[in-house]
Amino acid sequence: MDEDRMGLDLFRDVPAAYAVFQVIPNEGGSGAMDARYVYVNQLYCTIAGRAPKDLLGHRFFEVYPQGNPLWMDCCHRAVMEQTEIRSRLYEESIGHWLDFAVKPLENHPGWVAFVFMIADREREESHAMRRGMMTDDVILRIFRILNGEEGYEASMDHALEALGEMIHPDRLYVLETDGKTVSNTFEWCAPGIEPEIQTLQNKDYQLYMGGWSQFLESSTCVLIEDIELLREDDPVDYENLKRQNIQRLIAAPFYLQGQIVGFLGADNYEVNDLINTREVLETISYFLSFKIRNHKLVRQLEHMSRYDVLTGVHNRNALQETLHSLARRNRPLGVIYADVNGLKATNDQKGHRAGDELIRRAVGVLVRNFSREQVFREGGDEFVVLARNLGKREFSRRVEQIRRELAEDPEPILAVGSLWLEDSAHIRQAIRQADREMYQDKAAYYALHERRHKGLEERKG
Repeated sequence: MDEDRMGLDLFRDVPAAYAVFQVIPNEGGSGAMDARYVYVNQLYCTIAGRAPKDLLGHRFFEVYPQGNPLWMDCCHRAVMEQTEIRSRLYEESIGHWLDFAVKPLENHPGWVAFVFMIADREREESHAMRRGMMTDDVILRIFRILNGEEGYEASMDHALEALGEMIHPDRLYVLETDGKTVSNTFEWCAPGIEPEIQTLQNKDYQLYMGGWSQFLESSTCVLIEDIELLREDDPVDYENLKRQNIQRLIAAPFYLQGQIVGFLGADNYEVNDLINTREVLETISYFLSFKIRNHKLVRQLEHMSRYDVLTGVHNRNALQETLHSLARRNRPLGVIYADVNGLKATNDQKGHRAGDELIRRAVGVLVRNFSREQVFREGGDEFVVLARNLGKREFSRRVEQIRRELAEDPEPILAVGSLWLEDSAHIRQAIRQADREMYQDKAAYYALHERRHKGLEERKG
């Protein structure tokens, strides 16, 4: 045996862990029950964490009682089939993945040479590549949803639902903030999880989320792996999270011009070895910032195209759209045509700021008696009220209230004409008729105004 070992010692410099075993078959010879160490080189001992004397002459399962029995299967096959066996497996006793080969030794029946190399790095690289591909797949899928054909709210809901199915949190949500208040605008919940979206509206930002800023001082996201860490330093946030049964969360901020405008958050997310949840949320939050910003810009443009900047009521574009819609229907409504009195004189004598204020005061008279959504600015000093969803009697009462309000003012700021219309198909004719009535009212205003002006001149003379 010593001579055999001396011969095998020729392999001491092999750049891999190398050992020779004498296979011990089971009673029936159908398998190997164990194997005795015959030779080990230094690299094998280093990886195994054993000295040669602790291995040589000892059985494998004597040294490693919890060793993987698959080793014995490979040894038995190599002996019985007289062939080399190559494979990879995880050896828990030394905590490594091993690439190995087992080969029968010539001139030594029942002996096998065993050589292996640690494959952890290769496996880690392979795993990292796979993880990166799966992470990228998740990001790409959400990107496609957000940039698909669905409308804004549908695509946001769809994206959260798809993301929830891939990273398995209890709750996914979008928080939006103006720096003063914060609101939950979108939410997805796993089955059995209570929604929180209704309870998280218009919260004080500093009170509700101020504690998150400390995480962003040293990190690109808010990562709370255990809320118990907040118990003493941030009791308000701790109690809020505890109320929602949150044990851990991750929230990726998104920005506009360097300012935080929201977060994409996941509560009780699954710690997934195949998907980088943090990278997913941080990347998708970047997409969300563009999605939300573009939506708000579109809304602003739509608002500007339909609303008057000075007064906040609908503009001429909205009036024409509404008239076109009403003309195709047959519904009753009340119509008011109003014109601001004395605007030119005010602009000439006091400037356009005073003129703008006069216009806003005039609109205030209409809005106080009819909703803002029913008032339209047709031109510079002309306004139309389309009073829908009112009966004739209520409409007449409100018109009279406006007239009384104007009559109490020594300088009435509006001339008005009104008409009740039973069929909106004739809406344009009704507006022209109300316009004519308004001019009669304006003529009376100017007649009275001229008489007052003349009387003042005579008293001065």
